[in-house]
Amino acid sequence: MNQSGLKNMVVLKNLPSNIVEEAILILKANSKIMQNEKIENKKTEGNDKVKNNKENDYILKEAEMLISNYITRIEKRKKEKNEIQKKIDFKCKNLKRVVMVMGIIILIETVVLLIR
Repeated sequence: MNQSGLKNMVVLKNLPSNIVEEAILILKANSKIMQNEKIENKKTEGNDKVKNNKENDYILKEAEMLISNYITRIEKRKKEKNEIQKKIDFKCKNLKRVVMVMGIIILIETVVLLIR
């Protein structure tokens, strides 16, 4: 299967929201952003349009909040995994040192016992 034609998608389910049941995110291809881009909302006039915009804005804000919370949870997990891995590496180095010292002590004791 040719994966170059596939899009990067993330499906978010079981979200803590009263409005959004499921969210599907389609990610852009790997591209570097040179400058921060601002997205400006255009204000429209008219009562029907204003009411629809308020409802749509509420839904969009809810979706943005859910997505940002999801991304922060992922980043938090990565940070916790890195911290745990550092602790494990530190303990492994200490264990290697202790084993080496114990090996040297055992070697010296066996040489002393053989000499007697």
